[in-house]
Amino acid sequence: MPDVPVSVVLRASDAILEHATGAYLRSSSRVRVLSAQELADADVSVLLLDTVDDNWIRVMRQDAARTSGTPVPVVLIADRITERQLSLAVEYGLTSFLYRGDIDLDRLVDAVVAAGAGRCRLPDDLVAHLIAELGAQQRRQTLTDLARRDGLLVREIEVLRMLSEGMNTVEIADKMSYSERTIKGIIHEAVKRLRVRNRTQAVAYAIRTGIL
Repeated sequence: MPDVPVSVVLRASDAILEHATGAYLRSSSRVRVLSAQELADADVSVLLLDTVDDNWIRVMRQDAARTSGTPVPVVLIADRITERQLSLAVEYGLTSFLYRGDIDLDRLVDAVVAAGAGRCRLPDDLVAHLIAELGAQQRRQTLTDLARRDGLLVREIEVLRMLSEGMNTVEIADKMSYSERTIKGIIHEAVKRLRVRNRTQAVAYAIRTGIL
């Protein structure tokens, strides 16, 4: 039984490039090209861009809103993408990013077919960024969960954690870009919330109860 072709919607930042690339894709038995209006029925969305800018990020967001449930997997080809744009693009369905200088038309078809099969392709430098971003999100969520459980503010937990690591108020203020007076105020509020007598007891309580 022959493989079913992957349905794809192609858009490019240049009309001539879009026409030429679309013609090539239509010549492949592995791909079936749909119109932009048929995005909801597509297996893959391909964006072939000179530059990823806010307008194209907005297009991706609108595409994700148009589809019910999970966004259509996006294969994005461009010269570069910023970390902020990458994080947003992933939220809106990006599964593969390919640098324009590293791809030809045959590789584009391979990338489309891979995306249709649920496989991702990202350069190593972008994978490293996403891993770092995921770790940061998990840390932020952990702090938020702890704050809800114990009635502390996230910044109070952060200050208590730095106190437990031996930092003084001057060092904490410098790291958090606050004044030392503000840090002392945060410590005072944390002590009150935990109903202990001083910062040492606050840190000890936080360690003992699993806040830190």
